[in-house]
Amino acid sequence: MRAPFSTKCRIIVPIVLLLWIAALPAMAAPKTDIVIFTNGDKLTGELKSLKRGRLSLNTDATGTISIEWDKIANIISDQNVQVEMRSGARYFGHLASSEEEGRIVVMSVDGPQALVADRIILLTPIEDRGFDAFDIDLSLGYNFAKAGGVKTGTFGVNVDYRTFVRIYSVKFSTHVTDSDTQESSERQNFGLQYTRLWRDRWFGNGSLTLDQNDELGLNLRTTLGFGGGRYMIQSNSMLFSLQGGLQVAQENLVSTEEDTNSVEATFTVSWDWFRFDAPELDWSTVLEIIPSVTESGRVRGEFDTGIQWEVVNDLKLGFSVYASYDNQPQSETGASSDYGVDTTLTYEF
Repeated sequence: MRAPFSTKCRIIVPIVLLLWIAALPAMAAPKTDIVIFTNGDKLTGELKSLKRGRLSLNTDATGTISIEWDKIANIISDQNVQVEMRSGARYFGHLASSEEEGRIVVMSVDGPQALVADRIILLTPIEDRGFDAFDIDLSLGYNFAKAGGVKTGTFGVNVDYRTFVRIYSVKFSTHVTDSDTQESSERQNFGLQYTRLWRDRWFGNGSLTLDQNDELGLNLRTTLGFGGGRYMIQSNSMLFSLQGGLQVAQENLVSTEEDTNSVEATFTVSWDWFRFDAPELDWSTVLEIIPSVTESGRVRGEFDTGIQWEVVNDLKLGFSVYASYDNQPQSETGASSDYGVDTTLTYEF
């Protein structure tokens, strides 16, 4: 009997709505922050964030605009701001004027900290951030091939909420394939993750995931895991991390009525490269190797890679490849692998 995966995933909508509603009451900060450019020009507005090499600033005249970080010489702000360096060191305080070129001064509890600007990778106001505390990506895709009448639809949403040392994430994706000659096939994933940031780019995390894949004969796989890792590289153009952990998995298969339980190890490599010179690109890759601890010789794998181009402000055209592998399929009707190619449009909030 098929597990009601879609019913379990109904919790996604209220979670996202609650996050949205929680963000609404906060008021915007006064537009008194000053950005000083390398050519000497100045712009006054409300500092939103620095991430992925771009500073977001809201002004009365332009609304929210993005400025490449290497074009900025200094920032002055009375807001309480979190600043993170490439080394993983984090500072908290307001931003003061600097007399030294290429330095950002943070007035922290330990006194003024003159930080090298090109080593700063994250700059975020902490108080009264409202909706800006959330990073939300929505993606939608559709492909059609006349031969065989093959139709593929995809939808995904990622929500991240970040504090000084914590990241809360909600992710959901669905992939549906139909054709004139074969039965329709679905692939869905829902995940909750909590990440705690430590010193020197180390982090720990815990996660809950739900997976369903018709091609692999999998009605529902529920995993509860914990682990940790390190950002080996983090800069304004690249993130590269290694992590490992353990997870408990329960699988409901098409070919059997009883659930199977197992303990698995996880090893994950994540790489993300981005640039903002035309054409703006974002290329991300995740490889996960999952050997079973309790089932001798069984190894699973997950692979996702995708590249996106920004076609207009915050709207990106994407191309991605995914693959799943299990060398010992637990379902008699399931295949050992599943893979596919998607084209998507993604909007960033």
